[in-house]
Amino acid sequence: MKPLISVIVPCYNQAQYLDECLQSVLDQTYQNWECIIVNDGSPDHTEEVVKKWVEKDSRFKYIYKENGGLSSARNAGIKEAKGEWIQFLDCDDILKIEKFEKSILINDANYYDLIITNFEMLSNGKALPPFCKLKDIKLNLETFISKWDLDFNIPIHCSLFKKESIGNLLFNEALKAKEDWVFWIDFFLNEKKYLFIT
Repeated sequence: MKPLISVIVPCYNQAQYLDECLQSVLDQTYQNWECIIVNDGSPDHTEEVVKKWVEKDSRFKYIYKENGGLSSARNAGIKEAKGEWIQFLDCDDILKIEKFEKSILINDANYYDLIITNFEMLSNGKALPPFCKLKDIKLNLETFISKWDLDFNIPIHCSLFKKESIGNLLFNEALKAKEDWVFWIDFFLNEKKYLFIT
C-alpha cells in the first residue's frame, strides 16, 4: 500500500490564489493524498472557492475555524491529518506535479524523517532560481539556530515530514512571525535523517 500524504493548506483572506494552489495538488502524479484546507476565519470568499474543490474530489477536506493565525490553522490541519507524511502548503504556493512521486517512491523513503525538494520563486510569471542551495547545507540544530536567514532558509512547502517524526510537535500559536523557524528548531532538537531531492 502506498503511503498517504496529508497536505495542509491554511487560508486567510487569499482566495484569489487558492484555485492554482489546489490544482497543483490535484495534478500530482502520485495520487494517494488527502488535502486539508483550513479556513482561518477568512472574511473573503475562501469558503465558496473551497466548496467547489470539495465537491470536485473527495480527497479535499474542509475545516472552518475562528481566526487564530497561521500557526493555529496549521495545527488544526495536523490534528486532522491521517497520512503517514505531512506536506505543508500555503495557499499562495504551488507544487510541481512530480513532487510527491519523486519523494515517496524512492526505495528507502521510510528510512527518513524528512524529504526536502528544491524551490523556485515566481515573479511576473517567470521562475527565478532559489536564493540558497539547500543541498549544500548540513541540517542540524546548530545550523538552524546560527545560519537561518543568513545563509539559508527552507520554505515550509519544500519539505515532506514523516508524521511519526513530528510526533506531538505543533507550531507555536503565540508567534506572529518566525513560526516556521521555531518549528524547524523544535523538530531538529533530536538528530533527524533527511534526504534532499533535486
